[in-house]
Amino acid sequence: MITIILQASNYRESFQNRSFQMIQGIPVISYIIRRVKARDDINMILAVSDRTEDDIFAEIAKSENVKIHRGAYDNVLERLCGAAKECGAENFVRIFANYPLLDLEQMKELYEEHIEGNYDYSYNEHQQGALWGTGCEVFRTAFLNSLDQQKLRKGQKESIGFYIRQSGEHAHILKKEICARRPGYKLYLETKKDLAVIRELADNLSEPIDNEAIIEYYSRHSMLAAYNVEEPAKEVGLEKLFLHSEKVDNLLKNNGVDELYPVSVEMTLTNQCNLNCVYCSDQELRTRQGRKQAISYEVVESFFADLSRGGTKGVTLEGGGEPTLYPDFARVVHCARDNGLALGLITNGTVRLDEEVLREFEWIRVSLDASTSSEYMELKGVDCFERVISNIEHYSRYCGTVGVGYVVTNRNISQIETLVMRLRETGASYIQLRPVVDSEELYPYDVDLSFLKFYQTHEFAVIVDGMKENASSGNGGVPCRAHSLTSIVSGDGSVYLCGRLNIYSWIHPIGNINEKSFREIWSGVERHKQAEMVKDEEFCRRNCPQCRVTKFNELLSRLENVNSKHFI
Repeated sequence: MITIILQASNYRESFQNRSFQMIQGIPVISYIIRRVKARDDINMILAVSDRTEDDIFAEIAKSENVKIHRGAYDNVLERLCGAAKECGAENFVRIFANYPLLDLEQMKELYEEHIEGNYDYSYNEHQQGALWGTGCEVFRTAFLNSLDQQKLRKGQKESIGFYIRQSGEHAHILKKEICARRPGYKLYLETKKDLAVIRELADNLSEPIDNEAIIEYYSRHSMLAAYNVEEPAKEVGLEKLFLHSEKVDNLLKNNGVDELYPVSVEMTLTNQCNLNCVYCSDQELRTRQGRKQAISYEVVESFFADLSRGGTKGVTLEGGGEPTLYPDFARVVHCARDNGLALGLITNGTVRLDEEVLREFEWIRVSLDASTSSEYMELKGVDCFERVISNIEHYSRYCGTVGVGYVVTNRNISQIETLVMRLRETGASYIQLRPVVDSEELYPYDVDLSFLKFYQTHEFAVIVDGMKENASSGNGGVPCRAHSLTSIVSGDGSVYLCGRLNIYSWIHPIGNINEKSFREIWSGVERHKQAEMVKDEEFCRRNCPQCRVTKFNELLSRLENVNSKHFI
């Protein structure tokens, strides 16, 4: 006898009442229950929250003759443990109410292998497993109860399966493989388009509906595969350049150095950092300048006023060091606001910021760079993975755009798929993946992460363009003009023409805001000298490392070579 816990909720769902949409004339929840109960070796219990929005499931349980267990909405772990205790199950399968096309045969095979191998946790839904929306998980109840006794965070309890995969070094886990690489079909019910796809399959396939039958149907109806794939707006990409036409016009002029202030400025407030990332591209610069260097608040105040007068639109507080460790961080945030500057933040996410401060940022990007706790410890030197995941969720409550920056290495992608699925649930807006730079021994050669775009929603983007765009050295063999789009200020106040060339000790700052105003530096001799230097294609080809502005320079070069510019 297989005990199945069917997890459902009607509260705070992106597709309201999705469990009560109709498939073949009955609600989705009833459709799932009847499909599963058609097997004669099943003991089923419905696990839902104790919120009033979920009262309707009690009526469903009664009409479908299944047990029901209710618990706190934000404590899935407690609900599962309670339901398992009520059934007296030593092991159980968890399935979801938005998986109406669950593959029952694959479920049985997973359960049998789980029991035979005495695993703590088993799953079959991943890139080499069951189609998304047809898989399941198996838990050993005693193992789950032991986790329930630990002081887990709320987010860990809510995403308990993902938590186990990412933090389960001491657990006995089965990741059941079914295929070499599954097709990108989405059968997970979260939108009206998903419902249309699932209805078509349910109406046209006979039981048993399994992965093999679904794949065969898609092979004859190829348009169906693309129907419910989402393409959200990008926060990172070339498109932003078109929002600054005056700047672009100035960059395309060949009669001198662009004198307009940068669109935005990247500023290191302090060289202090609480992590020790093995691939840190700023480590050598911090060593040269001194790890305790920080810009005084008075200089920051004057600098922001100068930027505002010059027309700069935004400031990114970043590292260098970890910006949130700066003693007057909140004052800096409010100073930017008072000067009319939009604020962005690139942080390692280890510091829990106040709601008032978070609301002042237009965007926040958290440098996570690990898909498990052990990877985080290995690559960053501390055990902060779960704290950062919790803080991403916290930031997302108060800032409209919270993304995750991910430096891909050959040592941090063991659970990248699980991480992306978990980030969807935190409220994050995107994950941006790009290859490690300046650490050849860690470079992720032949790694294809494009399949992760499969997990995009209207609100959550998976940005993998940088895996190719940021991978080439030499600035694409074109002159560098895009350096003028931004300016780099390091923790000792030094201003650099380029945030990548400053890895070389022979590239000097173009000035220092402790000594001169930004206007003096921007129009100064050293900036003009270095700007002319990087206009030399051969210099860029020899010296430019992998760089995110290469794609902008290549675009500017293409625009410059258009002869019929007055025609579309």
